[in-house]
Amino acid sequence: MKYTNKIYKWTFVSLFFLMGANVHAQEEAPARVTSEGTERFKKTLKANSDDEVKTTYRTLSKEQFIGVANGVHGDDLSTANELNLSNALQGRILGLQVTTNANVPGGGGASITVRGKDRNNNNSPLVLVDGIDRPWQDLNPEEIDQIVVLRDATSKILYGSRAANGVILITTKRGESSGLKISGGFEFGTKTPTSNPEFLGADEYAQFYNQARLNDGLPAFYSEEQIAAYRNGSDPLLYPNVDYRGFALKESAQYQKGYLNFQGGTKKAKFFAHLGYTGDGGLEATGYQTTYERFNIRANVDIALSEWATLKTDVAGRAEFRNKPTMSTADFYTDLASTRALEYPIFIQEGDSRENTVLGASLNHPKNIYGQMHYGGYDIQNDKNIQTRLGVDFDFDNYIKGLSADIYASIDYNSMFKYGKNEGYNSYAVVMPNEEGYQLQLVNSGLKADDQVRKASSDYYSNAFYGSINYDRNFNEKHQILVTGMGYLQATSNSSSFQVHKHLHSGLTANYMFNKKYVVEGSSVIVASNTLQNQNQQMWTYAGGLGWIVSNENFLKNNGVLTYLKLKGSAGVLAHNNSLNYYSEVTRYGDDGDARFGPSNNNKYPVWKPTAYGNEDLKYEKAIELNAGTELTLFNKIYVEANVFRNARKDMPVAMDDFYPDYLGGNQMMMNYNSTLSNGFELMVSYMKQLGAWHIGFSSNFMYQQAKWDQVLEYNFDENYLSQKGMPIGNVYGYRNLGFFQNANAIDGATRQTFGVVRPGDLQYADLNNDGVVDEDDRTYLGTVDPTMTFGLQLNVGYKNFNLFVHGSGLAGHYINNNNQYYQFDGLMNYTEIARGAWTEATAGEATYPALTTGQSTNNFQNSDFWLEKGNFFRIKSVELSYTMPEKIVNKMAGIESTFTLRGNNLFEFTTIKNKNLDPERPNTGITNFPIMRSVTLGAHFKF
Repeated sequence: MKYTNKIYKWTFVSLFFLMGANVHAQEEAPARVTSEGTERFKKTLKANSDDEVKTTYRTLSKEQFIGVANGVHGDDLSTANELNLSNALQGRILGLQVTTNANVPGGGGASITVRGKDRNNNNSPLVLVDGIDRPWQDLNPEEIDQIVVLRDATSKILYGSRAANGVILITTKRGESSGLKISGGFEFGTKTPTSNPEFLGADEYAQFYNQARLNDGLPAFYSEEQIAAYRNGSDPLLYPNVDYRGFALKESAQYQKGYLNFQGGTKKAKFFAHLGYTGDGGLEATGYQTTYERFNIRANVDIALSEWATLKTDVAGRAEFRNKPTMSTADFYTDLASTRALEYPIFIQEGDSRENTVLGASLNHPKNIYGQMHYGGYDIQNDKNIQTRLGVDFDFDNYIKGLSADIYASIDYNSMFKYGKNEGYNSYAVVMPNEEGYQLQLVNSGLKADDQVRKASSDYYSNAFYGSINYDRNFNEKHQILVTGMGYLQATSNSSSFQVHKHLHSGLTANYMFNKKYVVEGSSVIVASNTLQNQNQQMWTYAGGLGWIVSNENFLKNNGVLTYLKLKGSAGVLAHNNSLNYYSEVTRYGDDGDARFGPSNNNKYPVWKPTAYGNEDLKYEKAIELNAGTELTLFNKIYVEANVFRNARKDMPVAMDDFYPDYLGGNQMMMNYNSTLSNGFELMVSYMKQLGAWHIGFSSNFMYQQAKWDQVLEYNFDENYLSQKGMPIGNVYGYRNLGFFQNANAIDGATRQTFGVVRPGDLQYADLNNDGVVDEDDRTYLGTVDPTMTFGLQLNVGYKNFNLFVHGSGLAGHYINNNNQYYQFDGLMNYTEIARGAWTEATAGEATYPALTTGQSTNNFQNSDFWLEKGNFFRIKSVELSYTMPEKIVNKMAGIESTFTLRGNNLFEFTTIKNKNLDPERPNTGITNFPIMRSVTLGAHFKF
């Protein structure tokens, strides 16, 4: 990383030099027709309106396909400087909802749902890489050919009991019948946090703490002289004023990436190989640093064994190397956010070694941030992953017209090994100055460790087999028939559990199209899993659909305006078993001490009691799905797709604790009881137009979806507003606030609240049931924290060899619950900028925060609408400005095509959230965990 600045300078110099050369070259030769960025964008638009839809088991024409599937090419995702592939998908694909999490180096995967949430948890889709369920978030975009998201019953049903939440198909690149093609590139850049939380300095904190004591009827704790000492730093040991975040965090981290692809072959043999490197780092400014490096390798070969059999072999590997302090990332950021500026001086005596350095601390906070980072130990974690696949594709067309088949087997292995040091250190509290200096009190002690120790290890194994047989035939140019039979089996296990997870499904689907106008399809699949061991271990699932290609009717043929129109509809019943625990159908027993018998109680016998009651009738959760949609093209340039969908989840497993009385004890059995109903709408519009040397294109997608409880296990409340039935999942229940109590008379005249002592400046709540007391029966539905709207926008503008690509994404229709430590603080907690709006008698008319207290603010911190605010945001997710070398220069450089890029990630946000110091998507990031990062990189890419 020490050479990064030099590389930046040389990259800039090269970029502008080549731009200047291009100006002269274009005077003598015509410019390249399109830039590399424009070609890439065209390819992605074509992926959503292509003539073919390829899935794991079959390939259908655009007219035949009546399901719902949209995708993106891997090369298009390379515009996002995301270490984790899941974050690059945000806003890219219709129907895919992605929420970014903390961007921890080597982690930070996004939360992903397909068509939103249908349940409170276990909403993750099934992700297959080359047909197999395996880790995918650490893939590089440059090794991916295409990512496709399947969303309706007819397209998902062939993927078994884990497909109800949606299916994401990732297809990696393969060889081509061409000469050798080599491509590669490198990028370097910096990353900075999108959030900048603000905490009070020591003098300001002391003033507000005094106000809190005044509110409590107590005298001031800090004198004016002490506050002045905090402010002017006259005695930094006894009156410290430390910016712990400024001390422990640096402003930016470095990012680098490189890749190299080899692709080619002949008709007899094709090959592809990928090498990739990614490096990232943390924001620690002192002590042990967080670093992350990843190496990706992939290779595959397709060999034609005969005219009817092709052997396909794949191998992929990944090695990851993580280094970090022993203190977890979450603990590190939480410590910085919770430590008051006056808590302790970092150094009582700063030396040049551990032996002559004396670290500060306090009775309230015995840990020292410098000690944690320098002397607290470190972790080194190495992860190795290998994936293999071997298969044969059969083409029996010469023997039986339209008949083909394939069969594949895979073996995957992942290993993790972590080692390091667990160390300690001494820290002291400065109690009071004396004649010899300062009186110190030891508050934390620890020893240096000489040897490294093993900390953790794990292994993961996966074996999978799948195959299909297809009969694809056209009769008399009118009758197109595609019949597919398939089967899939996978077994996985890991060293932390003796349980082997097995999933099996097999089925048949038939698609018939008449005269390229009318399509009918039906599917039936049997699914099974060892999650259940009873008579319900297997489930029959089925789906069907209809399609009408209206534009092929005589009354629309050769129409120059509406050049393509298809109407489609589908329905089906799928299984979902990810919500079940193993052996839920079996009553389990556990040790509960012993019982003694006999004259002297000498006879001891073990006692066993039920730890979980089984339900022999437990079965899979059902997903009942309906979809109606249309695809149309206007003027052969504007592509539109729209879908409306209605999904019901039935027989959702739930623990029946609220169904049985408490005297039966806990650990009640699981039963199929809850159900939800989800309704939604999707729309995508894309357009591409050439105007002379200009190429202009855009693609936009929008989805609205909300799931509500149709039936839910709960108490029979007397107050209807307490029931969750008919309310959205992900709901927030709490109290309606009526503002602040302004004085004691207002408190005396208000309904009694049962959440502790109430004072002027505290929140007042509504008595919804008018029973003369505000208690838990006055809670009501306040809103949902699950976004109901998802949208994305891609804009591409190309001019000759230049290209500008802008991608934005957003979420809306939900609330952010500001119930974290940045907003809710009392006692000896750290104060943030929010405290400046706290209620006092002088600021009663303009206060934005309840009165501070040195006790517990139980009344004010109840779940209420006071802490909710709309969480809508739109983020400029990625921007790329690229320049592709003109053809004349390429010819002089032995045919090497080069493209230079300037890329930015998470550059701007537009949001309804008032506090601009926090990230609107994840306000807690940067406070209790690693922040979401903004990045700028320079890159050079080539191919020949």
